[in-house]
Amino acid sequence: MTISTPDAVGFGYLVDSAENMYVEGSATPKPEPRIAASGWDVVGHLLARDAIFPDPSKAPKGKRRMTLAADTVFYGFLARNHADPTRFVAAIRGTDGFAEWVIDAEFMPVPAPFQPGAMVEQGFSDIYGSMTLVGLDGQRIGKKAADAIAEMVGRGTVTVCGHSLGSSLATYLSFELAKLLGPRLQACLFASPRTGDRAWATAYATTVQTYRLFNYALDVVPYVPCDLSPSIQYSTLPRAEIIEPATAQAVIRFDIVCNHHVICYCAMIDYADTKARQSPEDASSWACVVGQPGPGVERDLTVSLGVAVEAMADARRAVVDLLWATHRAKNPKAAPAIA
Repeated sequence: MTISTPDAVGFGYLVDSAENMYVEGSATPKPEPRIAASGWDVVGHLLARDAIFPDPSKAPKGKRRMTLAADTVFYGFLARNHADPTRFVAAIRGTDGFAEWVIDAEFMPVPAPFQPGAMVEQGFSDIYGSMTLVGLDGQRIGKKAADAIAEMVGRGTVTVCGHSLGSSLATYLSFELAKLLGPRLQACLFASPRTGDRAWATAYATTVQTYRLFNYALDVVPYVPCDLSPSIQYSTLPRAEIIEPATAQAVIRFDIVCNHHVICYCAMIDYADTKARQSPEDASSWACVVGQPGPGVERDLTVSLGVAVEAMADARRAVVDLLWATHRAKNPKAAPAIA
C-alpha cells in the first residue's frame, strides 16, 4: 500500500470531520454528512477519557500538565469505504487550544506499555490506554481499541489518521494494529508531537511499514515535548516530511493556531485539491490560508522564519521561543507564555 498526496488530503479532511463532530464533554458526536459524501460510512466510534488542559493564564509554573477527567468522550470514528468494503479508516481528532497549551507544558516520560524498553509521553499514553471502540448501537466492541478494529477489519486494510493530540493517539494505535494486521495497516499523521524516545521511534518505524507524517516547520507542536534532560529525550518519528514555507503550495497566515490547522496542512500539501474540497464547515481554517505562493509580506515573513528555524537545527526550545515571540509581536493581545 502507498499513501498518495490526494489520499493524504482526503485523510486530513476525515480528521477535520472528526474534530467537527466532537461535542464538549460528550461521548455522542454530532452528525457529519461530509463523511458519507466523501465515500465512507461510519461503523463505529472511538471513545477515550477526556484530556483536561489547564488555563495557560492561571496555571502556576511547572504545573501545566495534561490531566484526565473521569468522563469518556468522542475522539474519532472507524469508517468503511463505499467503493471497496474491505478498506477502512480510523480518524482521530485533535483538540482545540492544544497548540497554545504545549508551548510551556510539562510532559513526563513513562515506560511504554506496548513496547518494552521504550519510553512514551505519559499524558498521551494514558488517553490512548483508555481508548475503546463502540458500535453505532453504543455497545463496546472488545476490550481494547486495536483489538476491536482488527476484528472489524477482518482480512481488509485500515489507515489510521490523526491530527495534533489525535496524531499522538493515532501513532500508538497504528503501532498496535500493525502487530495484528502487518502490512494491511498504514498511518497518515499530521502535526504530531514527539510521542516517545528514540527507542520508541525506532520500534515504530520497524513495525509500521507504511506511514506518512507531515510536520510544518512553523508549527510549534512538532517540536514538543522538548528534551527534559540529557537522559530524557524525545524523538520525532523517522521519515517525517517537513513542510517548508518556501516550497509549500499555500501561504499560511503566521499565527500559532493557523500554523497548526489540519486544513492548512492540506492546503500546503496540495492547494488545488484542498480548495476543491472547501466547505462552509472549514471557514475558520480557510481564513488562515492567504492563497497560493506569490509576493507578499506574509510569505516573506514565513519564508524568513523557515530559514531561521532550519538554521536552529535541533535547538527545539529555542525554535518554540522564536515562534512564540514572533506570534506575540504580531498579536500583542496574545496571552503570555508561562515564564
